[in-house]
Amino acid sequence: MGNPEISPMELHVFKNTTLQEVREQFSGCFPFLKLEFYLYRHHSEDVHFTKEVYKGLYLEKTSAFFKEGTIYFSPTTLVTELEQEFQIELGVAAKVFRRSEGSAWVDTTQTAHLSLAKQNSIGSAMAKPQFNKYTLFL
Repeated sequence: MGNPEISPMELHVFKNTTLQEVREQFSGCFPFLKLEFYLYRHHSEDVHFTKEVYKGLYLEKTSAFFKEGTIYFSPTTLVTELEQEFQIELGVAAKVFRRSEGSAWVDTTQTAHLSLAKQNSIGSAMAKPQFNKYTLFL
């Protein structure tokens, strides 16, 4: 991160940090991206784990491996790097989603090699109405 124009961002997470606080801080930097956090549950009758979006209040409740810490990222950080940072530094499973048409959000798995800035730019373009000479206004 030697480029002075690209300042690193910090996201401090503590036991009492809410999901909303983390999401708001992240979206303040990248308004067309959002973070979702997952719970991992083991089904005793099966051998597999299922992944589901955590709908609770506190980030620490998403994982038995949660630890307080700080996530560092910048516009040039790749989606995969950020998701790994959450896993390694905080012990939680995070996923980045990008704004799509209308109010829809798309999973960034297929484009995880792109930077957060590029993903945000794509989301910004998708959020704007697209008009051409064939658009009909009624």
